[in-house]
This record gives sequence, structure tokens and C-alpha cells, in this order.
Amino acid sequence: MERRSRLLGFAALVAACGLVAAAIFAWRHRNTAQGGPFLDPPTRGDRVLIVAPHIDDEAIAAAGYAAASLRRGAEVSVVYVTSGDCNRTSAEIMDFTLRPGARDYLAEGKLRIQEAIAAMAVLGVPRGHLYFLGYPDRGIRPMLENPGTVIRSPGTGRIAVPYEEAVSPGAEYRLDNLEKDLRTVLDKTRPTIVLFPVLFDAHPDHSATGRLTLRLLRRTLFGLRRLGYLVHARHFPSPFRKAPRLPLLPPDRFAGLHWLLFPMAPADEAAKLKVLRAYRSQRRDPYLFVLMDAFIRRNELFLDVK
Repeated sequence: MERRSRLLGFAALVAACGLVAAAIFAWRHRNTAQGGPFLDPPTRGDRVLIVAPHIDDEAIAAAGYAAASLRRGAEVSVVYVTSGDCNRTSAEIMDFTLRPGARDYLAEGKLRIQEAIAAMAVLGVPRGHLYFLGYPDRGIRPMLENPGTVIRSPGTGRIAVPYEEAVSPGAEYRLDNLEKDLRTVLDKTRPTIVLFPVLFDAHPDHSATGRLTLRLLRRTLFGLRRLGYLVHARHFPSPFRKAPRLPLLPPDRFAGLHWLLFPMAPADEAAKLKVLRAYRSQRRDPYLFVLMDAFIRRNELFLDVK
């Protein structure tokens, strides 16, 4: 009898602990548990433009949204502000050197352009809907803060766009040229929905690209939907590992903003995984390998930007 009482007491304790754990989990994931707020996918007639500071940001943040858009008959275009030609770890591994130089970084940029074309083909985004601007990786914030000044790339050492695939090959690394190229892409794509980095992303290229994009949209385009995405922030995603059964939620310090959850169908999640794996050069970087996988979740996350 005494043993039975102890067992019943232990079972009650386990049950109580389970209820507490469930309550904590429900509170932490309250947006998902309450059924929203959710973001509906675009429909036929919509034109989606994803503004990516670096090649692969479009996949990390929005490959699932892009896949769903294409399945529903919307158009998807991507504009890459830089070619990501200043990733030291990736350049070291690619070229088997501990001291990558300008030539190594330039080769990295050219490879990443080809990877983007192949990765977007996996989704079904045609080559004609991809726009490479070729401005300097790690140089977007200096351009924004020093208008009129020609910026030198910290990776390639160039002061002008070096890529033949770019919208304006040979354009000097100056803010007015970057703005002109972005306006050209906006005019060509005539988007109804624009996805771009949030202004508080911890990466300077991301925050600067967000500021520049929002400024241009407010000047030139009205009546479209503006969605921000976050890639770099402290303790984000949490947990920082592949967790496909968990929701992607904002960091606590930004939780009060108007976030929208985009649930990914199994087909869209599978497409996103294939696209991320197509970026082989970046997955050689241990940090980026984990970062990419950490964005494989039940949903993607966007900020409703007014």
C-alpha cells in the first residue's frame, strides 16, 4: 500500500511537471498556438520581388514563400545587392589558402552568382528574373553613410562593379549608382509585394539594404505590400540548429512588433532545403552551415512594414 502511494505521488509529480512544461512551451510559442497572425501566400497576378543583400539571403529568409508563390501562379524575382565576395572563411576553403587575396574574393563572387542561378532554377525562378547588382560585400553601409564617395571593396579591392552578369557592369561603387540600379529593377519587375531586410538586422549590409530599399519604396511605389525579414540577430533562430518541427519566432526583444508567420507546406519546406543545399560554397563555412539549417522550420517569419 505504501509503495503504491509513493508511485501515485511520483506519477502526480511527473504530470504536474509536464503541465508546467506545456504551459511554458505554449507561452513561448503563443502566436503559433493561437493560429496566427498568419501570412497568406501571393496569388496569380502578384509579382514578388525579394531584395537580398547577399547571394543566399533570399533562400534563407524566403525560399518557402517563393516556392508557394510560384505554385500559386505568382511571379518571383530576386535582386542581389552584392555578390557576397567578402566571406573570408569561404574564400580560404575554396582556394586552399589562409590569406585570400583580391583574386580569391573575386572568384568567390563569380561562383556565388552561378550558384544563385542554379539554386533559383530549383525553385523555378527563371534566369531573366534574377538581377545581380555586384556592389561591395561589407560596403553597403559605407556607401549609404558616405553619399558621393566611391567605396573600395574590402574583399576584391575594386571600386566598380566587376561582374559581366550585373545590371550595370563597370558602375562605380557610389550610392547614386546603387539607387539607380535598384530603381531599374523596381521599374522592370513592378512588384506588388517586396521582401527586404528589417532595419534592425545585426549585419550592416542587411540593415543598410533595408534602409535603402524602404527609402526608395516610399519615394517611388505606393499600394504594394512591404515585408521585412530578419536573418542576423542575437539568439536567433532559437534553438540555433536545424529544428523542422519547431516554429520560427522573433527574438524576445522584437516580439512586440507586427510579425506574420508563413506556414510552409511540406513541398515548400522540401524545396527550401534543396535550394539551401545548392549554396555549397557557403555551406563550407561552419557558421553559415548551421545558420542555413536553423531556418528550416515549420514557418518563415516576416515583419509587416507600414
